[in-house]
Amino acid sequence: MQQASRKYSDFADALARRALDKLIASTQSPSEYQAAMLELGHQLGGILRRQIPRGHQCLVVSTAEDADYLSTGVIESLEADHDTLAAVFWNNHYSINGSNIAPIVHHFIQPGFESAKAIIFVKSIISTSCVVRTNILSLLESVKADDIYIVAPVIYIDAEQALKAEFPASISERFRFVYFAVDEERTTTGNVVPGIGGQVYQLLGMADQPARTGYLPNLVKKRACL
Repeated sequence: MQQASRKYSDFADALARRALDKLIASTQSPSEYQAAMLELGHQLGGILRRQIPRGHQCLVVSTAEDADYLSTGVIESLEADHDTLAAVFWNNHYSINGSNIAPIVHHFIQPGFESAKAIIFVKSIISTSCVVRTNILSLLESVKADDIYIVAPVIYIDAEQALKAEFPASISERFRFVYFAVDEERTTTGNVVPGIGGQVYQLLGMADQPARTGYLPNLVKKRACL
């Protein structure tokens, strides 16, 4: 059933819609929320797996909060037939004088990322352009990828155009957006409705933004030892 102010993309099958519903269920536990994010990552990764030519090296980029579930799901789907590397950014996201900024305070990138043919930026929700824009800019000089995928379960209605407007056409024409739902409303505090459940750090197993707490995702622990 289509919710008020939410529109589904052509990628959103019944499985994706059920997983999205779990994110905003009033009774969900952290373990259920994390499982839903992992499942959404698997589904998004499956879509990418079919779109990206077999054998192309992929660089999957996410914020630290999205690394262990959403991004891990994408990676697990892709790595069946793609050489897949991970990059994780600790963005300190805040507002100043009415503008959103998200400086990178720390990062982890697996060696060999410069030769990636596809960069995949994964985020649980894209409501403004600042985090994705910051992370794209940090990699563009080092990676000359053919395609830049912007991947999220949910985006705000004007987020796609807002992100494209931040870049010259020579870059934005390489953007490929993959998402399941578009939401059109915000609360007075700026949260997208229905979105992904508001402020979700506790549901993802952390106390606050990872950039402020020193949280180290398991994805980084595993990939740093490869």
